[in-house]
Amino acid sequence: MISPRLIAALAASSLLLSGCAAGGNAPTRLIKQVTDGVEADIEDIKIRNVAVVAIPDGTATLLAYLVNWSDTSDQLVAVTINGVRVALTGVNILEKNKPIIFEGEAANAKGKAPFLTVAPGYRTEVVFYFRDAGKVELDALVLSNTGIYSSIL
Repeated sequence: MISPRLIAALAASSLLLSGCAAGGNAPTRLIKQVTDGVEADIEDIKIRNVAVVAIPDGTATLLAYLVNWSDTSDQLVAVTINGVRVALTGVNILEKNKPIIFEGEAANAKGKAPFLTVAPGYRTEVVFYFRDAGKVELDALVLSNTGIYSSIL
């Protein structure tokens, strides 16, 4: 027969062994990435769903959604992917609640890098430069030009 003291000791030790020492503010607990893309905020500018699509010809296409919540407009001056300057076309002024959308049905901007040296499945640095807000560096996922991304050129 097992003694009640042994049962109590086993129960107490199992609680201690299964507890999380990192606590309620553990970095892995606070991740809120719900898409393939990453996100960041700089002042009142929200940068969402940033990813890079590797095109079979060796170029790269930027995926991103930028919105300004401030009453003061700002301008997207430049973007780099893995240190390579992206050719930007379309809208580059961020007015309040008028987003800049790279790719998709509602796209109003396009970002193309002339070459990409990072393979799909890996991450690469994407840097956004704004006239007033400054710069934002992100570590974005490189996606393959297949599946839902197959129509992106």
